Amino acid sequence: MNPAGLTRACPVCGTQNDDLAVVCSSCKGYVQAKVGTLDLFQTIWGLMESPSATFRRIALAGTKNYVLALTALFGVALVYALLWHASYGVIEPGLLTIIGIGLLAGPAIGGILFFVLARVLSVVTPAVGRKVSARNAFALLAYGVVPIVLSLVIIFPIEIAVFGIYLFDPNPPPIVLNPMAYIVLIGLDGIAAIWSAALIAIGIRVMAGCRTSVAWLLTAVCCGAAGALFLIPLR
Repeated sequence: MNPAGLTRACPVCGTQNDDLAVVCSSCKGYVQAKVGTLDLFQTIWGLMESPSATFRRIALAGTKNYVLALTALFGVALVYALLWHASYGVIEPGLLTIIGIGLLAGPAIGGILFFVLARVLSVVTPAVGRKVSARNAFALLAYGVVPIVLSLVIIFPIEIAVFGIYLFDPNPPPIVLNPMAYIVLIGLDGIAAIWSAALIAIGIRVMAGCRTSVAWLLTAVCCGAAGALFLIPLR
């Protein structure tokens, strides 16, 4: 099922195939070139320059390189966000302990979350477009959160250097310690989250062949489910 009408003509027999098909459904000839592996930096740059084309390449790739590493790093970022949201520094005043919690628990949490969401997408997408395999959905989510991973690698160390334990301890609040730095850094974190949501929506639209509005709805459901699962119990 492909309600968006995205097709690709076979260069051998002219049969119209799904635009993500590699082999013709009629003559079994190659409809388009296969993608062997993904280059991490080339793919990240492609997500900034041409996200739709890059998600097509991710969908066609035989080997989904780096998805486990990206998932693990996203999980670490998620744990730190949860600990910040819960003001965990009040309970555990040791900054190294908090950093260790993120590094130890993050990869497992990220992997479990994306495994569940990928399975959900693979079940839901046939109703709105073509079926996205759980493997492709996992890769879509992993590469979709690249901005959050970049925030973890670039912004989070600056936040730790500026605020230390007070990033997780509201006594005194970090915004009181350095208002301008806090607003700028948290604002950059927010931009990374919005950017990631936009990339995931684009990825769903490309891989599922659905309308943009539907892709955004599925993205909102995924984000809402993750938020309900992890944020609500902390308050």
